[in-house]
Amino acid sequence: MARQFSISVKAHSTGSRSAVYRLLADSSTWSTWTPFSDVTLIEQSPGGGEGVGAVKQTRFRAMTGRERIVALTPDRQLSYAYVGGVFRPYMRDYVAVVDLEDDGDDTSIHWHSTYYSRFPGSGFLPRRSLEVFLQKCADGLAAASSHPGP
Repeated sequence: MARQFSISVKAHSTGSRSAVYRLLADSSTWSTWTPFSDVTLIEQSPGGGEGVGAVKQTRFRAMTGRERIVALTPDRQLSYAYVGGVFRPYMRDYVAVVDLEDDGDDTSIHWHSTYYSRFPGSGFLPRRSLEVFLQKCADGLAAASSHPGP
């Protein structure tokens, strides 16, 4: 039986929820605030652009991956599924959700994901590296969307 794994990371932005979401929903900005060196929209959503159903290709070092947007709630949430890449042999049904919540005038970022192992023991291989990677993504999003200090 496949085991389910969960990852949860958090970050804090001094920017507004709409400022954070604007960066999160625009994949052309991802290479500036995530560890990805390149993010390319390879398939538009049925309605055009980066809506639900759109697929982006990501590059980190020599590794590529593909993510499909599965849900969007403007200024609140983005959810995507990992549909191909280096971790595919080890896991299945990977879905990540990025929740944005007001924290006074600031924004709380909660980036969390779940997936199942493909075979016994395989889910442990990507878990730690994904947790570190997602924390860097959340921290980068927070920094990029924060107001400059005094």
